[in-house]
Amino acid sequence: MFSPLVLLALVLVFLVVLLSLPLVIPIGPMYWDTYIYLDAAQRIKLGQVPAVDFLAPVGALEYYQFYWLQKLFPGGQPTLIAQWSVLISAAPLMAIILAEIDKESRKIAFAILVPFLVFALCPTNTQSFHSYPGVNGFGIYNRHTSLLLYVLVSALIFLPNGRKLACIASLTMLALFLTKITGFLAGGLIGLFAVLSGRLLWRYVLLALCIFAVALLVLEFNHGMVSAYVESIAALVRLNEGLLLPRFLTVFSIKLDVILAAAALILFLFWQDWNPLTDDPWHNLRKKPATANIAVLLDRDWLWIGITLVAGIFLETQNTGSQEFIFLWPVLLAVLLKTPKLPESRRLIVYCLVAFTAIPTITKVMQGTLRFVAVAPTYVEAPVTDVKTMGLVSTRKDIMERVNLLESHYASNAGAYRQLAEAGQLPSWQLYSELDYQMFWVVSADRAVKALKQFESTNSVHLNSLMTLDFVNPFPWILDRDASRNVQIGADPFRTVGDLTEAEETSLRQTDGVLRPSCPTTSARLSLQRIYEKALADRIVVKLDDCWDLLLRPGIKLSGQS
Repeated sequence: MFSPLVLLALVLVFLVVLLSLPLVIPIGPMYWDTYIYLDAAQRIKLGQVPAVDFLAPVGALEYYQFYWLQKLFPGGQPTLIAQWSVLISAAPLMAIILAEIDKESRKIAFAILVPFLVFALCPTNTQSFHSYPGVNGFGIYNRHTSLLLYVLVSALIFLPNGRKLACIASLTMLALFLTKITGFLAGGLIGLFAVLSGRLLWRYVLLALCIFAVALLVLEFNHGMVSAYVESIAALVRLNEGLLLPRFLTVFSIKLDVILAAAALILFLFWQDWNPLTDDPWHNLRKKPATANIAVLLDRDWLWIGITLVAGIFLETQNTGSQEFIFLWPVLLAVLLKTPKLPESRRLIVYCLVAFTAIPTITKVMQGTLRFVAVAPTYVEAPVTDVKTMGLVSTRKDIMERVNLLESHYASNAGAYRQLAEAGQLPSWQLYSELDYQMFWVVSADRAVKALKQFESTNSVHLNSLMTLDFVNPFPWILDRDASRNVQIGADPFRTVGDLTEAEETSLRQTDGVLRPSCPTTSARLSLQRIYEKALADRIVVKLDDCWDLLLRPGIKLSGQS
């Protein structure tokens, strides 16, 4: 019969073919999150170490995997490279899990593999931020975190207790730690429950901890990147400590369909399990060691679903709206495998509740992907030439017509947009989710690159290092220049950028050129300018075009200057 490992290998080969092609994809909401990966890849190429030489919103593994894959496919579509780069770590782990499950049941192996492939391949979220289809830039690392948790739960549920499970668990937890700390904590909660419920014996837990600790120790030798990463996490927590409770409410409101269905399933399975729970536990404790008896009491389907659901809710407080709760599926599958033993009426209830829990997520993800694939041939490509593979995006013709008007509109109404920005308001309520703004950013960046090249040619100067006073800074990658060290990539002054530090000030003063966008002026751009104002106060301002200024480092001589 056809092996699940063969299917996994064929899909990976198919992805290699796709990444070898200059695919053009419809631009989606918050698409510019992809440019953070480009910025990080350029820094890694130049020898910078994540969390040591630059601060990042997530762990280093995200950026190294993107960098490795982009080196193999330099002409590939950046967002697809970012989406599929997680398979560098996830696919080998899943292959080992599938090989082990396949020994017992090929059907179960396929039931684990198919959803894994769907969620790994589809670059879309469950939450839609725009009515028109497009590829989401938002939440790529969130999708990766959920996929790694899917791998972890699959191993804990279906692999036999032993060294292989310990190795898979430790490597997956390592990948989660180096991807996003909230994913690591969610995985730790699930892993702890697995230990208490007897799925992983303590001697194998010690093996897993040793593997994890040795790997971190080796990474720490790379300029102290692990301790620097932990320090950056602590700084981010301090900046966002007041956001936790509102985000719990956001998770419940967005995912109420899945949460209610899962809660109903938990209650029904608890009711099913009531008689075993009412047995005299002290009698069992007298007959068995305490840990073994506790494990028997805890290793129940409704508790597994409950713990996994709680882990998912916690994860989503910092990752709302990507591919949340996909790692419930292995637990639900284990429930389905036991359901045929129930009376018919109870079987139907379980089947319905499992369906209500699992189907919404996979259908939303697949629908979003199929929608943008269907409309892609009718969209028009970005009219750009100087931004490398950033230009492999498209949008509707009417949106592109609007994009072509925006530069002159923003420049002509600069005062009105500045007034909004100073009041803490964006030009529109969801500016960063709007497709015209995301496409305009690409077109505007292309014009800025052209203007910068013309400036350098006219003045016989070469700017070795560049920075942008905006959320993203892909210009060092586009022009193959150095990028300012010690600064935050994905610069959000309300969530990730704190007060100016001495190291940042020193680095900014050494940066040859700082690009300042003004189309439109936004509250975030104004905040970044104020944060970095002290380090940039003595800059020479050069107007590149209507939308971009170049803040030139003092001491750089231009042609014609004495």
